[in-house]
Amino acid sequence: MRSGPPPLAAALEHLEAVLPLAQYPLPLEEAPGMRRLAAGIGNQVRDHLLPRALRLDAPLLVVVGGSTGSGKSTLVNSLLRARLTKPGVLRPTTTSPVLVAHPDDLAWFDSGKVLPNLVRSSTPVHDSRALHVVAHDALPPGLALLDAPDIDSIDDANRRLSRQLLAAADLWVFVTSAARYADAVGWELLEQAAARDTVVSVVLNRCPPEATDDLRSHLSGMLSQRGLPAARLFAVAERELGEDGMLPLADVAPIRSWLAGLAAESDARTDVALQTLAGAVRGLDEQLRVLADGVRRQGEAVEELGRQAANQFRLAADEVGLATSDGTMLRGEVLSRWQDFVGTGEFMRGVEEQISRWRDRLTGWFTGRQEAEGVRGAINDGLAALVVEHGQAACESAVNQWTMTSWGRQIVEANEGLARTTADFDADATRAVREWQADVLRLVEEQGRGKRTKARFLALGTNAVGAALIIVVFATTGGLTTAEVGIAGGTSLLAQRLLEGVFGEDAVRRLAQRAKSDLDARVQALFATQLTRFLHITEQLEVDTSVADRLDAVADELRSAGSDAFDDLTRPEGF
Repeated sequence: MRSGPPPLAAALEHLEAVLPLAQYPLPLEEAPGMRRLAAGIGNQVRDHLLPRALRLDAPLLVVVGGSTGSGKSTLVNSLLRARLTKPGVLRPTTTSPVLVAHPDDLAWFDSGKVLPNLVRSSTPVHDSRALHVVAHDALPPGLALLDAPDIDSIDDANRRLSRQLLAAADLWVFVTSAARYADAVGWELLEQAAARDTVVSVVLNRCPPEATDDLRSHLSGMLSQRGLPAARLFAVAERELGEDGMLPLADVAPIRSWLAGLAAESDARTDVALQTLAGAVRGLDEQLRVLADGVRRQGEAVEELGRQAANQFRLAADEVGLATSDGTMLRGEVLSRWQDFVGTGEFMRGVEEQISRWRDRLTGWFTGRQEAEGVRGAINDGLAALVVEHGQAACESAVNQWTMTSWGRQIVEANEGLARTTADFDADATRAVREWQADVLRLVEEQGRGKRTKARFLALGTNAVGAALIIVVFATTGGLTTAEVGIAGGTSLLAQRLLEGVFGEDAVRRLAQRAKSDLDARVQALFATQLTRFLHITEQLEVDTSVADRLDAVADELRSAGSDAFDDLTRPEGF
C-alpha cells in the first residue's frame, strides 16, 4: 500500500490548526473574500488534501458537477444503469449530494475521513449538509461518483456546497450543455481547476446530432485557451430518454469505458490522485500568502483605529494640561473668589514687608473657612467643567475619525453612545478635582512641618497656602488677554511671593511641579476610562497579527514538504 509521506501530512495538519486563527472581523472591503478563502482552504484540507496525503492509494472521488439542468443526475444514472440519484424538474434540482461507491470502497467514504463535515445518510434526503451514500456493485472498485448540487443554484447553501465538493475531488466530470457551455460561472470554476492542475474531464451534453462535431471542436478550443488542453472531452447527443429515464447505453459507453479503465489501473488512479494533490498543494502557497497579508492589514487597521482614538484623548489631555498652566483658569469665578479671599490690592502693597508684621491680619484672611471654601468651590467647578468639556470633545473627535472609513462607520453604528462620555464621567471628574485639591493641601502641610517654615505656615493656614499653590500652578499668563494679564498676573505674583516667603523659591518650584504632575495624571486617568471603551472594541475584534507569520511559516513548510513528497512519489520504482 502506498501512502502520502508523513512530512506533507504533518504540514497539512499544521495548516488545519492555524487556519481557524486567521480572523478577519474588521469589515474591510476585502474581508468577506478572505473569510471565504480561509473557509474554502479549511474545507479542502479536511475534505481532500489531508486524507489523500495520508492514503494516496485510497479510492478516487470523482465529482460530477455542472450548471442547473445540465443533466448531471441523468448522466450518473445512465452510467450506472440504475436510478440511484433523482433528477428533478424544480430548481434547484440536486438538493443534496449523492455518492455512489462499490461495496468494497464504502467503508472509506462512509468513515468520515473524506468530507468529514457532511452527515452520512443511507436514504435520500433533502438537506445540503447531508451526504447520501449508496453502495452499487455495477461501479468498479477504485473510484466513487458523487452527484453534486448545481454550481449556479439559486440556493446559496447548495452553491457553496457544489464548490466545496469540487475542491474535494480527485477528478472532475464537468457536465455542461450545448446551450450553456459558454456560461461564465462554469468557466470561472474550470479556470480555477486549471490553475490548481486538477484533473478534469468535460461532458458536453444535449448536443444536436447535426452540430455535435462543431460544438465539440469549439469547446475543445476554448478548453485549450483556458489552460485545460489535456481535459478529456465527451459529447452526448440530445435524445429522448427511455422509459427508465436514462440515456441510451451507446451514448454513454465511451465515458463508462474510460471510468472502468481508470478504476482498473492502480497506476492511472495514482497519477490522477497525485496530479490533483500536487496542484492543490502548490496552489496553497499563493493563497496562504494572501491570507497572511489580509491578517496583517486587519491588524494594521485595528491598530490605526486604536491610535486614532488614543490621539484624540491625548490631545484632550494636552489641552487640559495647557489650560491649567497658561493662565486660562485664572479667569471668571476662580479669579474673583481668589481676589475676595486675599484682598489682592492691599495684600500686594504689604507683601514686600515681613510676613511676621502681617501675621494677625493674614491669619484672619487665610483661615476664613467660608472664603476658602468659595475659592476651592470655584476651582472645583471650573476645572471639572474644563475636564468634562474636553472629555466629551475627545469622544466626538474619536468617533469622527472612525467614521472616515466604511468599516469604522459600521463599528460606530454598532456601538450606540460611543460619541458621548459615560453617565458617570461628570461625577468622576468632580471627584477627581476635589481629591486633587485635598492632595494639594496635604502636600503643603507636609512641606510646612519644617522648623524654619512652621511659624510662617501656621500664620497663613493650610487653606491659604494650598489655594496659593493652586494659583501658582495656574499662573503662567500665556493665552490671557492684555487686561487679564494685568489682573491675573498680579494675582499669580502675589501667590508666588507668598509661597516663597513661607517655603523658599526652590521649594515652591518643586511643590508646583508636583501638584501639576498630579493634576495631569488624574486628568489622563479620567480620559483613559473613556478611551478604554474604544480600545475594548478594537480588542474584541481579536486580530492576532502573529497568525500572519504562522501562515507564512506553514506555506514554507508545505512548499518544502510538497517538493520532497512529489519528487519522491514520481520517481521511478527502484531509484
